[in-house]
Amino acid sequence: MSGVWEAMETKDIIYGIGILFTFGLGAWNLFYNYKTTRKTSFINTVTSQRIKWLEQLRLDIGAYCGLTHTWFYSGLAGTDKEHDILKEIDRLRHVIQLRLNPNGELDQKIQKLIQDIPKFTDHSKKSELDKSIQDLVDFSQAMLKEEWEKVKAESENGNLNAKKSSWLPWRK
Repeated sequence: MSGVWEAMETKDIIYGIGILFTFGLGAWNLFYNYKTTRKTSFINTVTSQRIKWLEQLRLDIGAYCGLTHTWFYSGLAGTDKEHDILKEIDRLRHVIQLRLNPNGELDQKIQKLIQDIPKFTDHSKKSELDKSIQDLVDFSQAMLKEEWEKVKAESENGNLNAKKSSWLPWRK
């Protein structure tokens, strides 16, 4: 064995060290790229799903507000169309609540409004209904904007724990 080392020239030893170093660097690069690719794929999946969730929530809240307003002002009481509209309003009311974060401040306000709006469907409470629907739109806009800012931060920074937006004074 000692004969092999003695027969090797300095350049052969340097080549050998270079080959081992290159192999080690290639193995580290393979591991690092694998880890980075998995993280990027995960973040892209979460971001994509979050965008779909935002759009669906926007559509559902818009439909809920529109159908509630249409039903209240349409005079469809007692018709088959009224039954269909009320059925869809009730479905949307529950679907929206299921899409909300039970711990989020704005989400809780939206959920409370969705629960309270049916209480204002008597024509003597027209102003309360109009105000509640407008509040629902306003809180939903703020919540959707905040979530959109999180999506942008996630996609730019690759951090799923992005900081909350500071432009909302009531958010902590």
